[in-house]
Amino acid sequence: MPSVAWQDLHRQQQLLVETRISDLFKQDSARFKQFSLQFNDILLDFSKQRITTAVVETLCQLAKEAELKASMTALFNGQKVNYSEQRSVLHVALRDPGASPLMVDERNIKADVHSALEQIQGFTEIVRAGQRLGATGKTVTDILSLGIGGSDLGPSMVCEALHEYRSTDLNVHFVANIDGKTLASIFKKCDPETTLCIINSKTFTTPETLQNAKAVRTWFESVLGEKGAVQHLIGVTANPEEALRFGILKENIFAFWDFVGGRYSVWSSVGLPIALMIGMDEYKSFLLGAHQMDQHFISAPFAENMPVLLGLIGIWNSNFWHCSTQAIIPYDDGLRKFPDYLQQLEMESNGKRAAKENGFVSHTTAPVIWGGVGCNGQHAYMQLLHQGTQIIPVDFILSATGHLEFDEHHELLVASCLSQSKALMEGSKEDSLNQDPLRDAKYCAGDRPSCTIMYPKLTPTVLGSLIALYEHKVFVQGIVWGINSFDQWGVELGKKMVKEILPHLQGQPTDTQFDSSTQGLIDFFQKNRV
Repeated sequence: MPSVAWQDLHRQQQLLVETRISDLFKQDSARFKQFSLQFNDILLDFSKQRITTAVVETLCQLAKEAELKASMTALFNGQKVNYSEQRSVLHVALRDPGASPLMVDERNIKADVHSALEQIQGFTEIVRAGQRLGATGKTVTDILSLGIGGSDLGPSMVCEALHEYRSTDLNVHFVANIDGKTLASIFKKCDPETTLCIINSKTFTTPETLQNAKAVRTWFESVLGEKGAVQHLIGVTANPEEALRFGILKENIFAFWDFVGGRYSVWSSVGLPIALMIGMDEYKSFLLGAHQMDQHFISAPFAENMPVLLGLIGIWNSNFWHCSTQAIIPYDDGLRKFPDYLQQLEMESNGKRAAKENGFVSHTTAPVIWGGVGCNGQHAYMQLLHQGTQIIPVDFILSATGHLEFDEHHELLVASCLSQSKALMEGSKEDSLNQDPLRDAKYCAGDRPSCTIMYPKLTPTVLGSLIALYEHKVFVQGIVWGINSFDQWGVELGKKMVKEILPHLQGQPTDTQFDSSTQGLIDFFQKNRV
């Protein structure tokens, strides 16, 4: 049975069907002030959503009926909110600089976290100072980071976003996929004598990462020999035994824990490449930004809480306006990988229908997340957003400050972003097209909802807060939808089937029987590989 607030939201949606977003601005000249929120340097403008004060109040009531506050407290206190795997979920502890202990299963998690941060700092300072030498005595010049999913998307996105803060001559390279072309290109650029390889794998059994790691180890061994190669391998894992078996030296293993999911792992030792690129001071600022958003999330009332409001607006669009997709459009070139990062964060977390008490939910959960950097999108997918048959909510993200040498560029960039959100809301002025024979072709209906997130400059602190904002948005939605945002059994199914198919591709058939499509594709592969 839907909650009282859920039913009330359906009624409010019906009342707004004939009301345009632009009409809401005409009715209230102070609408922006009422439906925007600033926390530290981040401004969230949600006034271009089809909402009213009554809608926001009822959405907040929906969160209360879902007992969101109790779930938030459980998350921060280390209770096993990942109930299907009986795990705590403590990415918030990874960025908490406080000394107060946090006990989980009779162990002080905070002490472990701070110990790992000290290890990162010591290693980072030695490498950046040129004191970490390779097996042949040469200074390290390149860092190769291997991982997939969150172990790659997080650090690679952050390193790109904060490239302006790079304060070293070290070159940082990321490899996720197992298309050999990528590694071949890296091997041409780098020298095994001056390269360190960071292998990021929570279980140290991830097949894609291990396949790449074996190739890199062989590359090292071809020049340095077996004993020399191990000096260039660094492991980041929650399974040190497997890392040792692979050949990682004990002193080169960095801690990672079961209570951190892969898509939240950027805050753990998986962030080592970030620290190496920007240095520990800026890295700690990055962690601090996330911690500040954590404190806002856990303490602010729902109606003044940025992650809560962002999550509830997403529910309003998905469940009551039937928007099945969400566009993320950063007008900040450093954030070109941010939509990809949010794809995993949102769709792997909430792309589910299993209810907490068994069975399945009867409502829509996660929308499809996609997007790309503006202004490029204006000459590609923005056409669909303006005139397509689907209503697609948009999050615009932009910085008030651009590159100092290109002020006019940045003014045009910001004008482009603001004009898109305005045009999506207002659409065409009908009287301007009345006499046009192409009236229908040119007509833009408008009434497309959007949020705009703006900040003075994309600093490490701001980026940390921005990522945490979306993490908590996902958590809010999972609680209201009644699903577990922290497992990923669909991903596990795919991994299992790899083990069934791979032997057949390698010419070692088993007793497994495949459907005719899969068998036909295996046969074609074997006959046509060069």
